[in-house]
This record gives sequence, C-alpha cells and structure tokens, in this order.
Amino acid sequence: MGFRDMPGPVRVFWGMVAWAVILWLFTLGNPSFIPVAKFLFIVLVLPNGLAEWLKDKGIINNSTSIYARIILMIGAGFVWYFYYR
Repeated sequence: MGFRDMPGPVRVFWGMVAWAVILWLFTLGNPSFIPVAKFLFIVLVLPNGLAEWLKDKGIINNSTSIYARIILMIGAGFVWYFYYR
C-alpha cells in the first residue's frame, strides 16, 4: 500500500509525524532552534493538519478550507504566544 492509496486521515497523520521528525532533527545540534520548531509545528503544521482532516471528513469544503486554515493558524498563534512563548 503506497502513500497515495492510504485514507486521508492516515496521510494527514503521517505528514504531521514527518514534520515532527524533521523539526526534531533540526533541534538536535542546535537547542536554540527549539522555540522556532515549536512555533512552526504549533502554528503551521497542526492547524493545516486539522483543516485537512476536517476537509476529509466533509465538515468543511474546498472553498472554505483556506479560510478555516487561516482562522486555525491565528488561533494556534494565540495559543503559542500566550502559553509556549
């Protein structure tokens, strides 16, 4: 079973795992990169994964997915700013 043959939620999960591993590898040699990696994962990766999952479930459609992504990124930005900064 190839990556393209997997169901949507499984692809979203593996995509997020891949981003987590990539960001983790970048922080191994440079601990000062950890806040940037947290920002990238919390504000960019998680909201996009959530929006893609909602699109796969049929809760949002293609025309509203970009707005949902932007709203989720803004919300995640507030969460990161007030809790992880």
